[in-house]
Amino acid sequence: MSDGNDKTINFGDYAILDPFEYRFKRAPELYWKIVPVTSGHELQRSRFMMYNRVVEDAYGNRTEQPPTAIEIAHREIALLFGGTNILTADDKPVLPDKPSIRDIETLLEKMPSPMVSEIWIKIGELYPKWGPADPKVWMEAEKKE
Repeated sequence: MSDGNDKTINFGDYAILDPFEYRFKRAPELYWKIVPVTSGHELQRSRFMMYNRVVEDAYGNRTEQPPTAIEIAHREIALLFGGTNILTADDKPVLPDKPSIRDIETLLEKMPSPMVSEIWIKIGELYPKWGPADPKVWMEAEKKE
């Protein structure tokens, strides 16, 4: 599957080919690359947003629930992952060379919430249809934690 950055096709003025390198506010030596959104990313995101998971309560009642905000954040970040220089404690890359969506989401689950929020907010700045609906509310929620 293509990573969405096929430089062999000339899309003229529609082409945004280079990933954006985001530097974290409290650790500018660390970066997270965000690739340009393609229609393939839009399709994967749309499918995820339409998927409802089944939740069962204590009485056995089953209902469908849409994805939560943090699930959407993790998926959008994972879909647009272009690389990072974050390392493990023993100086190895935190992700394999070609990570799966699940690999990236597993890493995001281990990251501090403010780091995840910074990435998701930046995605929303770069691509207005993506990211938190109201970044100010999202940032305020992070400050309270």
